[in-house]
Order: sequence, then structure tokens, then C-alpha cells
Amino acid sequence: MLKHSGLGCGLLALHGLMAESAPAASQPHFPATAKNVIWLFMHGGPSQMDTFDPKPLLKELHGQQAPASFHDIQTSFTDVKKQKLLGSEFGFSKCGASGMKISDGFRHMQNHADDIAVLRSLHHEDFNHNPALWVMNSGHNRAGRPSMGSWLSYGLGHEANNLPGFVVMTDGAMKAGGGIWGNAFLPASHQGTKLNASGPPIPNVKPSMASQQQLKMLRYMKQLDAGTNPELEARIKSYELAFQMQASAPEALDIHTESKATRKLYGDNQFSQQCLMARRLVERGVRMVQVYNGCSSGDEWDTHHNNFKRHRKLMRNVDQGCAGLLADLKSRGMLEDTLVIWSGEFGRTPTTEKSHGRDHNPYGFCGWMAGGGVQGGQVIGSTDEIGFRATEDKVHVHDFHSTILKLMGLDHEELSVDQNGLEMRLTDLHGHHDIYGKLTGRTS
Repeated sequence: MLKHSGLGCGLLALHGLMAESAPAASQPHFPATAKNVIWLFMHGGPSQMDTFDPKPLLKELHGQQAPASFHDIQTSFTDVKKQKLLGSEFGFSKCGASGMKISDGFRHMQNHADDIAVLRSLHHEDFNHNPALWVMNSGHNRAGRPSMGSWLSYGLGHEANNLPGFVVMTDGAMKAGGGIWGNAFLPASHQGTKLNASGPPIPNVKPSMASQQQLKMLRYMKQLDAGTNPELEARIKSYELAFQMQASAPEALDIHTESKATRKLYGDNQFSQQCLMARRLVERGVRMVQVYNGCSSGDEWDTHHNNFKRHRKLMRNVDQGCAGLLADLKSRGMLEDTLVIWSGEFGRTPTTEKSHGRDHNPYGFCGWMAGGGVQGGQVIGSTDEIGFRATEDKVHVHDFHSTILKLMGLDHEELSVDQNGLEMRLTDLHGHHDIYGKLTGRTS
């Protein structure tokens, strides 16, 4: 760790720094509509039929057996043919000029219906948390692939020389571990930098030696290297970033410099404050920020029991922060080129589990996008009449990723790196951006 090298900022680990260096793309492949990403990730899997995908027929059929056409669906813990349908307890209201239906559990977000594009037909094949978290973050359901944020940092670089290109915030431990924001075989400078959930956001940021001593050490290392050793150059680059962060990071994360009105707009819980930090980070040139909510035990979106009671609490916890972020970005003119994403790793089943709970469902779930060229007030795709499978305008996770890359100006087929003779990319051999035109109103 850097603190053991006498340079402070133990946040930036040195493991993986000896990886092969690779250049970042100098120019986007396409005209970009977005230049930064804030991904609000609901860890555990929010229920689509209780949030953004109302199913009135499911309410009518509440308590009945699931239709035979769904009996072949495989879930984590339940046998669908033995379970009863569970209609939502949440009401839905038509919101905004678009009339988009949003759950009454999201009272603040209902005011932003015309800012968001809801994707109701997201899907993939992995019904357990770890592989689902991996596939949503890296396009692959096992460890060992770079995350979305690492690919964006690698492909585009970032504008903040004194801050990381990819920052992650959580409210607890991740089910799949911290590797899901890792760089894998990309250069170590593109890995996600995690901020602490409590206490100082960045540990050991206070230097353990004086600034002049650090500068002297850095100059000496540069003299030793003289540009001939890429491994040492990578190490020096990380030391330099650690040195620069000692001054820049505390200022970037100090939300108390914001006006009282701005802080009130977001709310005062941890998620709200992290959303405000996310805005401050992208404002300073960080390419991507991920905010994970629901990582604390007992407060996960993984509602195998007491789905409605827990969703009410969870939705209330993130509602104002999400809405405040959109409103703040919009008022500053930042929503035009900042892509905001809301999703989990999958959705929930329309059938019961345990005591009024819902099982995992990757076959049809929802998320939303806003800003970064995305036209709000629209719904793309749909699930079947009870919300089990995606049916129209299906958006596989690879399509989801390729669309995000295109919004950022990157061609998912061109953004690749040679790894032991294999061409590796975020979308593997898959991925389309068929929804790009619907999201943006553009043809290319």
C-alpha cells in the first residue's frame, strides 16, 4: 500500500501496477452525447413491479397459481409452479407531461418523469447475486474482466489529473466483493477508487512525510526511470496521483461548502450525501462515479421476505437523493452531458417467496437513464403481463453496455485490448445499440 511506501494515501493499492501498459483512445469513435457517468446501483435487485413497471393484472391475479407458461422459469430459491402470484401493494401515478407511471413509493422521482427514460425490458441469464453483479458491471458473469468504469477510463481518459478517473461509493460490503470495479487486465490506473462509507472518505490521505520530501522522492524516481521502464512509470504515476489527491480530494468531497439549499435539495442521509459527492466529482472531471445502495445487512434490495415493508424503506431512502441529483445537474447545465443510470443487478419475481417476499428475476427487469443526450419522458420495452420476462424491445446487458459506450462516444467493437492473443472487450462477441435512436432521437 502507498502508506507503507511513505507517500500516504493508502487508498491506492499497488497490486496490479506491473500490468502491461496500454494507451487510452485519443478521440471518441462517435460524436458523444455524454462525457461523464453517474451510476446509481441498487444492490440486491429492486422489484420492477413495485417501482417503474406497474402490473394491474398481477394485482387481479394476486394469490392465484402462476400460469403454466411460466413454470419452466428457473429462480434461485423457489419453484415457480408451486408459488402464488404476489400483486404489488404500491399505487402508481401518472406523472409529468409524459404521463409516465411511477410508483407512489418514489414521490420525489415522480417530479422527474419527463427527465428519465425507463427501460422495462432489461434482461440477462444469471439469477444469483455474484454472477449477476459481475455481468452487470463487467459484461461477464465471472471475475477477471474489467468493469464498465475501467473501460471508460481506459478508452477516454479523464479530465481530472489530480483525481481518479473512476470512483466508487458504497454503504457496506458488496456481495461480490470489490473486484467488480476492478481493472483486471487493463492498466492499474483505471481501477475504481473506493471511498469509505463512514469516517474520512479517503483513508490515509494525510501524508506521512512533508510535501518537499515527497517531491524529492518523485523526482529521484523519475531520474531512475527516464522513460525507459513502463512498469516503473506506472508506479510513479500512481505515486503522483496519491500526492496530488492529498490536496484535491478533501476539497472535492467536502459537501459542507455547498449552500444549505443545495444540501436540503438532496436530503441528509448517506445516499443523498453520496449523490452530492458524485456531482462534485464529475464536475471536477472524474469520468465515472458509481454509488451502490443497499449493501448493509438488513437494508438490501434483496427482499426475499417482507418485500413491501422493506421496499417502502429502501425507496424512501434513495428517492430524494436521486431526484435531488437530477434537479441539481439540470440547474447547473450538467445534465446535458452527464449520463445518470439507475438499476440493480436484476429484478424480482411476481411470485411469492417466504413471507410476502420475492425471489431473484434476471429475465425481465427495469432501470432508467437520464441526461447525456437521453430524451426523458419515455418508456422503452416491456415485460409480459405479470412482469416475469422481457418481451418487447428486449435489452440484454450487452446491449445496455454497448448503448452506454455509444452515448459516451465509444464503439463497443473497437474498444478492446489484446490479452494473451485474444481480443477482449466489455461486450465480448455480443452487444447492439438498437435502443440508441429511441433514447436520443438520433440515427447515429
